[in-house]
Amino acid sequence: MTIEGRLGRILFALAFVALGLESLALRIYVMRLETVPAAWPGHTAGALASGAFVLAAGAAILLDRTARIAASTLAALLLLWTVVLHVPDLAVNPTLALTGIFEPFALFAAAWTLAALMPPAGGAWDRFAALGRTWGPIGFGVSLIVFGVVHFLFHDFVASFIPAWIPFRLFFAYATGVGHAAAGLAILTRIVPRLAATLAGAMYASWVVLLHIPRTLAAIHDPFEWNGIFVAAALSGGAFLVAASFARKT
Repeated sequence: MTIEGRLGRILFALAFVALGLESLALRIYVMRLETVPAAWPGHTAGALASGAFVLAAGAAILLDRTARIAASTLAALLLLWTVVLHVPDLAVNPTLALTGIFEPFALFAAAWTLAALMPPAGGAWDRFAALGRTWGPIGFGVSLIVFGVVHFLFHDFVASFIPAWIPFRLFFAYATGVGHAAAGLAILTRIVPRLAATLAGAMYASWVVLLHIPRTLAAIHDPFEWNGIFVAAALSGGAFLVAASFARKT
């Protein structure tokens, strides 16, 4: 596997280990990705089971002999969350629902891409994983374009996440929106897709360092800020995995 693939696999796996640990520690469903109403029966038991599964899947992705099966099952779960928990929000507020839908969908596409990159494990999962070689990057590319649109629709909100010491925050809100859209289009059109996905991965990694870690240090007991680190790291790893998929094809 290429350097992008190795880095992406580690980042993606550790991010889901962290998401699982957060879920177990707080006794909640996986924050931002799994929006289960508190009124659902067996809420705590379901949250603990979900957190344990995500933690186990992340750990299994780090092991060669279990990586393909773990990535495939995680991809299936993320797709289920997207369709069942987030897509219905389109009927309530289509614009606000975009991020909620496409964060888990982008991670589904990344997990599917990872499954395709790993050696065959045997069984029915191999057929599902093989499809991820083509369709995983396409799903991730579509997600990047949607993220770019969201940056323009909610430019002031995006700018508020940028640290005050960085000048021209609104400019960077728009610039990162353009970056998302450009990377997504490059992936979908196969025009320098490996470079585009690598740059997207670097962008997300820079957000972890420049945006999320400082915000978390300023609000060390806020689980939402910790969750921002984990999701951004997962997206960074996912982008690097997409870059590796194009290297493999070449």
